[in-house]
Formats: sequence, C-alpha cells, structure tokens
Amino acid sequence: MRASPRGPRPRGHQRAVGTSERAYRVLLRAYPRELRDEYGEEMARCFRDLCCEALENGGGLGLTALWVHTLPELFYTALKERSTMLARNAYQFAAGVALTAAFILVWLSLGVGVIGTDGDPANMMYFGVLAVGIIGAIIARFRPHGMARALFATALAQALVAVIALIFGLGLPWSPPAEILALNGFFVALFVGSAMLFRHAGREETPAGAGPQG
Repeated sequence: MRASPRGPRPRGHQRAVGTSERAYRVLLRAYPRELRDEYGEEMARCFRDLCCEALENGGGLGLTALWVHTLPELFYTALKERSTMLARNAYQFAAGVALTAAFILVWLSLGVGVIGTDGDPANMMYFGVLAVGIIGAIIARFRPHGMARALFATALAQALVAVIALIFGLGLPWSPPAEILALNGFFVALFVGSAMLFRHAGREETPAGAGPQG
C-alpha cells in the first residue's frame, strides 16, 4: 500500500534534480573561469546531493527553499571572487607599469639622456626619483595602498626634477623646455597611472588581506 503513492516520485524527483543541476551549472559561469575549472564539478555534485535531500525531506517546497537560499549566496560569492580577481589583475598590471616606466627612465638617463646629452650629470637626479619609489615600496611592504602612495611620491619626485631643470636651465641648448616637459610628463603619467591601479587593487582587497601583497 505504501509503495503505490511513492512509485512515481523518484522519476519526478530525478527530473527535478537534473533540471536544477543543469541550471546550477549555467549559473556557475558567474564565477571566474579559474575557479570553475578547479571547483565547478565538485560544486555541481554537492548541489545535486542537496537537491535530492531537499526533495526527500520537503518535496517541491523543499527544493524551492533550497534555490531561494542558494541564489543570493551564489551571486554574492561570485561577485566577491570576481572582485578579488580584478584586484589581483590590477595589482599585477600596476606593478608592470611601474617597472616598465623605471626601466625606460634608467635606459634614457644612461643612454641618450633625458636632460641634455649622454653623460650630463643632471640625469643622476632620476636615480633619486627611482630611490623614492623603491624606498616607498619597501616601507609599504608592497601592499596595494602603500604602493599607491609610493608611486604618487615617485610621480611628484619626477615632476620636481623637471621643475629644477627648467628653473636652472639644465640641459640647454640640447634639451629645450618643451622637450623636458614632454618627457618628464610622460613618466609622471606612467607613475600616476600605476598609483591609481594600486589604489584600485587596495580598494578591492578583502578585509582578511586575501588580495595581492606583492
């Protein structure tokens, strides 16, 4: 007598579980691809088990309650993971911009000379600019917010070199004022851009410090 009402339920449950699992797999695309590749299959299997348990204990209402609980948590976690990924990418890109700017600055200073010609002692001021960035990064322990401040200070030091060169007429006649302003403005823009990216990385960093630390 008990078997008859229960007979058709497993097939209905199986269809409901299969449909829920397929929908859940689609929703998993909200997560970053790296996380899906590593944990997606396990998460889908776990959700399938939860669906089976919900149907057995509460029927359709139990499955609905599971979805009501799962959807907000899924989207919140997916958004958090994507924010962490964006922060990590912003940190790496910021570091790349800063290192590229430093490399070009050293190459120009030792090569053709940003101020005057090759060998002009005024170019040694740019090593002071790089020292500001290096010391600032060490003090900040390569954390995003500290790195942002260090790069803003580096940009300020870069601009100060240009001001000194213009006030004292350094590099003349080989480096006219417009050229000094353009070259130094280029590096100031790179350092400020790097600082803004570090600031963005720090803003997206999780409270637990799970964001990139350098």
